[in-house]
Amino acid sequence: MRNKLKPLIQHSPQQRMLLNQHIIVCIMVIMALTISACGNKVARVPIPIKVQSEIDIGTYSNFAVLPFVIEKSSTKLDEIPVEIGPEIAQILRSNLARQKHFKIVNKQETERLMTGEQVEEKLLEDTKRLSELGRYFEVKGIIFGSYRFYTDTRPRRYYGERYSHNQQRYVMDYQDYMQKTYLLSLRVMIIDVDTGNIIWDEDYIQQTAEAHSLGSFVFAQIAPKETTLRELSRRAVSDFTREISPHYEEEDRFLMR
Repeated sequence: MRNKLKPLIQHSPQQRMLLNQHIIVCIMVIMALTISACGNKVARVPIPIKVQSEIDIGTYSNFAVLPFVIEKSSTKLDEIPVEIGPEIAQILRSNLARQKHFKIVNKQETERLMTGEQVEEKLLEDTKRLSELGRYFEVKGIIFGSYRFYTDTRPRRYYGERYSHNQQRYVMDYQDYMQKTYLLSLRVMIIDVDTGNIIWDEDYIQQTAEAHSLGSFVFAQIAPKETTLRELSRRAVSDFTREISPHYEEEDRFLMR
């Protein structure tokens, strides 16, 4: 005769009955919780979550910000004001100065120490020179970068409905227009003054679009672009500042009432 396998744990009839009772009680509790949950309302509650800086703010807490330079690959460079590079740097100084974790060299001191220094695109690759400039400022990090401002114009078609008096009903209709998109690509770098290493190198893209008829499109071609460029610069700088600064973000949590 074959030997039957014996169970590892042998239960008496009383133990098996007690175990079955526990299982039944657990099932009933789960069912009761499920039924009660279905009758409750679920509320979405925003919870503030602290997000840490993406750099070591214990080491990199004081910076000098140099004027940004125009990339040579930009289209229609003559339409971009030359002074927007220093203006981008000043926007960045103001944003960082509002953060309690950072100490920023002000505009006047920066201009004084940079007297006679040529700030050109080739300086982006000369980390040794940037490190030397950082020692003049007596800071841990140099923030520098470049920007490219360009436009993209394409014909678009908008579909909608209009009421037809002849057919006495709404009919599908469309309207052609020109969409002009302004784009800014802002490159921001942070150079470690002590080592000359690049510890941050990111591009920030911002854009805005305008819809034009033929007449307004002709006017848009000759209209000043400075206001649009400044607004896109503020958005891009805000994205950078948020990434390197400790801040709070809201996350949704779902609570049952």
